[in-house]
Amino acid sequence: MATEELPDQLDVPLAALIELAIESWRLDSWLATLPPEKVASKLRHVARRLQKFLSERELSALDLTGKSYEPGMSVEVLEALKDERLARHERLVDEMVEPIILWRGRVVKYGRIVVRQGGKASPPA
Repeated sequence: MATEELPDQLDVPLAALIELAIESWRLDSWLATLPPEKVASKLRHVARRLQKFLSERELSALDLTGKSYEPGMSVEVLEALKDERLARHERLVDEMVEPIILWRGRVVKYGRIVVRQGGKASPPA
């Protein structure tokens, strides 16, 4: 195909961009756990470019790790772990398996989390 025949714009389904946002978050989260001497600058560059691409399209990933869990949040609780160090009714997001994806500040995909809670292990309300 000659250059003049290439379209200036492609229609990309929102679902495809949401998946791209999730994978971008996974890459960035994984890279953040590596010691600085092990993080290749080229990988950080790729992560920044992905985030810029998504940001320009008003998509963002919201990570709630370490925040208090409240029923009604835009997440699916995959597991609730007992933690005796927490107060009886205290619940924290222990792990984001997938982030909440926002488009123009609106939730377009729920996150998936693991919750840590005081008392006996059971699914949160």
